[in-house]
Amino acid sequence: MCKLFSQYENEIRKYCTENSLDFEKAKKLPQCWGKNDIWLQYYDPEKGKNGLKDETPAPIVLKIAINNGKVTFEQTENTKKYIGKVS
Repeated sequence: MCKLFSQYENEIRKYCTENSLDFEKAKKLPQCWGKNDIWLQYYDPEKGKNGLKDETPAPIVLKIAINNGKVTFEQTENTKKYIGKVS
């Protein structure tokens, strides 16, 4: 897990709770990060078995940006599908 995720874990947990997202699932997703952002991605272990020949992208599930200590979130078309809570 990247340092940014750990550093802002409480804010991410709060966002997930307020938006009916499963924080535990989000926490386990692969992460791509930069200096001020984290992108959570979905990885399907059943796909991509042919290496680069397969070229199966890992869809972005949630974008998290940190600007001057303020955390903002952007959901994608995959957010509810992969980390949405089932009612």
